[in-house]
Amino acid sequence: MGLLYGIGVRIMNFMVFFLIVILLPGLPPRTTFPYKEFHVAPAKDLKGALEPNLLLDGGERLLEGRVYGPECLIARKNEIYTGIHGGEVIKLTADHVTHVVKIGQPCEEIFEESRCGRPLGLAFDTKGNNLIVSDAYYGIWEVNLNTNQKKLLVSPQQELPGKDINRKAKIFNTVAVDQKGDIYWTDSTSDFLLLDLVFSSLANPSGRLFKYNRANNVSTVLLDELFFANGLALSPDEDFIVVAETGAMRLMKYYLKGAKAGQSEVFVEGLPGLPDNLTPDAEGIWVPLIMAADSEHPTAINMFSRFPSIRLFFSRLLNLFELPFRLINNAFPNKLAQKFIHFIGHGESITFLAAKRATIVRVDWNGNIIGSLHGFDKSVGAVSHVLEFNDHLYLGSPFNRFLARVKSPRAGKQPEVKVKNVRYEGVGMEASVKPQTTTSKPKPAATKPITTTSLPTTTTTTTTTPRPTTTTSRPTTTTPKPTTTTTTTTTRKPATTTTPTTTTPKPKTTTTPKPATAAPKTTTAAPKVNPTTTTPRPPTTTSAPKRVPPKQPAPIKEEIPNDTKPPKFDKLKVITKTGEHIEL
Repeated sequence: MGLLYGIGVRIMNFMVFFLIVILLPGLPPRTTFPYKEFHVAPAKDLKGALEPNLLLDGGERLLEGRVYGPECLIARKNEIYTGIHGGEVIKLTADHVTHVVKIGQPCEEIFEESRCGRPLGLAFDTKGNNLIVSDAYYGIWEVNLNTNQKKLLVSPQQELPGKDINRKAKIFNTVAVDQKGDIYWTDSTSDFLLLDLVFSSLANPSGRLFKYNRANNVSTVLLDELFFANGLALSPDEDFIVVAETGAMRLMKYYLKGAKAGQSEVFVEGLPGLPDNLTPDAEGIWVPLIMAADSEHPTAINMFSRFPSIRLFFSRLLNLFELPFRLINNAFPNKLAQKFIHFIGHGESITFLAAKRATIVRVDWNGNIIGSLHGFDKSVGAVSHVLEFNDHLYLGSPFNRFLARVKSPRAGKQPEVKVKNVRYEGVGMEASVKPQTTTSKPKPAATKPITTTSLPTTTTTTTTTPRPTTTTSRPTTTTPKPTTTTTTTTTRKPATTTTPTTTTPKPKTTTTPKPATAAPKTTTAAPKVNPTTTTPRPPTTTSAPKRVPPKQPAPIKEEIPNDTKPPKFDKLKVITKTGEHIEL
């Protein structure tokens, strides 16, 4: 009886404390909307296209200890641009790190973020040589890359339209630029600044999607009450835009053209984690999950979304932990108090609750999950952005003190045609064309999700160009060796049986694509070679499946020519504004 009595007393004490915390008026934090119930779909099971693998394990760590929080990554002309803690946008060229621009004020410590500034979103402008920068605290800016002159487009002091009331943006997050030069951008929440990120996860959804008209200098709200609006991806035809709703673990689709213009719908929901920045290309979207979630590791958002009183209690409880340090820092400013406030509010205090898994999801333009990458060795950390660049995936993160890199599952098979609003821009890039092969690949994704994320039919020419030089000079002497390896039974007779190679007489020996199709025979793309070889002689193609080479995956790892290998950042050299090189 004594034990039961003691337990009952403790429960009563807790209930009294709970009621005091949630019922006392005026206690912080204060939000735009009263706490209300909302629904978050549970995370999907890790099956099929989400089947766990180890493709993110063993990632390289570039610039370790020399960059902190490279969250957003974009690239152009073999240069990678990223924003880091401290408020700077930097450019990585080979082994050099160059300062590009700083939006915020000078600062010394990371916990001074509200003064330093924090670039969260970057995009190349389609109107001139400009970089569009979204700084969480200082708004959206246009930076001329030739003169380094910057211009404020959307101010944090500006009252912006919402569904119910006009209110200021609190976290300027991601930007995307369309062909006309107009800018789509997200305000993650209108209640809390980035330094109080953890409180926004417990409050009601108040994020917004905007379109900024450059000609009129006006931002129009497209979607409201999003649960932490984040990454953006314009479709190849720019007929709709996809926005990541991080807190709701889903992607939303907003129609920009057509009969449904102005309407929205769920694009993908039940993602196994919290989506961050989105990277579109002609075939689909890379969706990194900044925090993993599953049935064994649900997020607090899932558990308490329908219990506003519990969310209010936790948010006020965390605020009570911060309150003494805030009072001390206001009276006697000190680094210890500032570090504690930053640790509680910025979200680092709850990262230990997440599943110990790094995950990137691949989604096609129809909203189907067609593949995924997973890692469990913590080599890449929490991934916030994916940049496919020079046959590698460069992985951004707000928490890492390095730039992570892994081999791309599409190495050597990247599409020739890129999307103009994509995070990567190259020389001579054109508007994208939707390939018809993207929707036909999802089925193999259940067994090998990664290889099905792309597999474009035209990309093999980029990796096989070195070989034609040996075969075109003397095809009669060089082709017997490949034919003996493919037919295995005939070593000299192939001269007569290899009529497929000789039936492609002078026209096909002069064109390099013929040798190029021979190279994929040793790769996993062998099924694609059959159609080209079956045109002269269908019976030979029926015997082609007889080849045992599917057992030879080794040739997939074909060496990339030295001139196309991604740069390695072994040393850090900073180019100052005076042109002086400083090696760190």
